[in-house]
Amino acid sequence: MPRKQRIEYPGAVYHIISRGNYRKELFRSENTGKAFERTIFEATERCGWKLHAYVIMSNHYHLAVETPEPNLVDGMKWLQSTFATRFNRLRKERGHVFQGRYKSILIGEDRSLLGLVDYIHLNPVRAGLCQVQSLKDYTLSSYPKYFKQKPREGLCRTDFLGILDLPDSLSGIRRYATHLELSEAQDPEKKEALTKRYCRGWFIGDKEAKKALAKDLNAKHPDVVWEGCELKELKQAQWGAVLVSELQRLKKGSSDISKDVKGAEWKVQIAKTLRATTTASNPWIAKQLNMGHPSRITNLIRKS
Repeated sequence: MPRKQRIEYPGAVYHIISRGNYRKELFRSENTGKAFERTIFEATERCGWKLHAYVIMSNHYHLAVETPEPNLVDGMKWLQSTFATRFNRLRKERGHVFQGRYKSILIGEDRSLLGLVDYIHLNPVRAGLCQVQSLKDYTLSSYPKYFKQKPREGLCRTDFLGILDLPDSLSGIRRYATHLELSEAQDPEKKEALTKRYCRGWFIGDKEAKKALAKDLNAKHPDVVWEGCELKELKQAQWGAVLVSELQRLKKGSSDISKDVKGAEWKVQIAKTLRATTTASNPWIAKQLNMGHPSRITNLIRKS
């Protein structure tokens, strides 16, 4: 079975997460952590990425990366395969270095980007490795790199500072440090809520932006199966397109859906088409066509 495709488009912003194989502590030693950090910057330069934030933990890493060109897949392939080769050579080992496929979550509006950058920078604090006041001492992160007059090439602090109306300068990043101290979440429930928001699903942002992106992707690539079982909006956008097409073909509208009987022949025809050409579920079909209980649909299709 072919792999599902990543969602790529110019200007996309992602939260990238990947773990060591079998929870292997890839970056525990200074050498391996620094080697991976160098590889991140090499990938950023090669691909023309904007790196908003990153943190390298003992067995996993997080990136907030923007791709001006739709090249996430190529860039991540180079990043992880190059480091795997270097790691195995350094440690005189063989085999897979990373655990399965990396996770790539799309980021929506500006506030979501700011929250993600905060989430990434505070990872060492949540892991109990340091206090927020001494976060600058955690070297395998973009956070201390931003406390320079001119950050390293590839790093971009302009966008998240701009969201807070702070200047792209040392004074701006110092004021961001105060913001980060106020943002720290020590409560376990708050930590879980942050993980759920920034590490799960396929898109971080408001519902309308999520639906709009789903419709756009479906319109441009109707035959593509995107990665992630959570892409409910993408599936429903595809089903909706077929439904609209069938309603137009039969010259039916919303008034016909509400006034005609639940088992109307034309409704059964559309339901049959949806079941034959898409993965639309009975509950979704029943709701869209006002056909009553979902269990009736299979029986009506069989009798038609």
